Amino acid sequence: MKPVKHEEMRKEYRREDLGKGIRGKYFEEYKKGTNLVLLSPDMAKAFANF
Repeated sequence: MKPVKHEEMRKEYRREDLGKGIRGKYFEEYKKGTNLVLLSPDMAKAFANF
C-alpha cells in the first residue's frame, strides 16, 4: 500500500473502496503472542506517567 498524502484522504470511505480483505493475514503473528504486560495496581501507580 502506498502512502497517502493528506490532500488525497477522504472524509469517509466505503467498504468497497478498501479492497478485498484477506482472512487470517496476521494469524501466524497473533499466535506468537504479544509483548504486553499487565501490571499489578501498586506497580501501575509507580509507572502512571508511561
